[in-house]
Amino acid sequence: MMTPMHNFHTDKNGIPVASKDALDNLGEKLVRDFCPEAAENPMRIDIERFVQEYLGMEQDYQHLTNNGVYLGMTVFNDTSMVPVYNPEKKCAQYIKARAGTVIIDTRLLEDRKKNRYRFTMGHEGSHGILHSGYFAYDPNQISICDLSDVPMIRCRNVGPVGKTRKPASQWTDNDRMEWQANRLSSAILMPREMVHKLADNFRANNTERSSSLEGFYPTRIVSLTSKIFDVSREAAAYRLRELGLVSSKWDIAVLTGSRDVMDIYVR
Repeated sequence: MMTPMHNFHTDKNGIPVASKDALDNLGEKLVRDFCPEAAENPMRIDIERFVQEYLGMEQDYQHLTNNGVYLGMTVFNDTSMVPVYNPEKKCAQYIKARAGTVIIDTRLLEDRKKNRYRFTMGHEGSHGILHSGYFAYDPNQISICDLSDVPMIRCRNVGPVGKTRKPASQWTDNDRMEWQANRLSSAILMPREMVHKLADNFRANNTERSSSLEGFYPTRIVSLTSKIFDVSREAAAYRLRELGLVSSKWDIAVLTGSRDVMDIYVR
């Protein structure tokens, strides 16, 4: 069983009680310990090495489903009941896995899915950091992440920024854990202080105001954040909005380039 890498209080089910700020602080602390230079200068986090070497988690690749619905899985206890899909036999089957194993769907090894792969690795590693206590009581329990409907990588019933469509008062244990894993993944891949530093440097080197239509500041800082931290534009856009560096008034489709910026002025 993995040892939790946090000092949060937990509820009666073993789920950490952690705010957005607390998860951002934890992400920065982990990055500073794992790669001190990444906590001083904005840069790409080697998320595979972070999960495998720093967290000590094993990694495996499997076809998790026949249709790509499940792209990531974290196994918390030794078990022989991990469900995967056998493409040769065209049927589901069970395999063995040890506690602390991250299983990534083989579809994410395609070059064009690199960003989704990186965020999924961060998400599953975050489950390992935060949620082993919740699963300790059940030797066959696993956490499976559903990423079938993605403006950015998300899990079942979870919105683009890791929140479900339900009010927080109606969240299930799974909703809370998926939100926490998404938030911590963002905090590791894009440490808060480094995102602020990147934005400050960008502003210092650009004379146009952030609200200037001519400068297209928000779309440009999203693009730069995506490039420097090697994350998707969607992940960068949501992170910048969460940190208050881009106004929530900006449509995500515009920020990510999937809709022309002029559309918002010609409605």
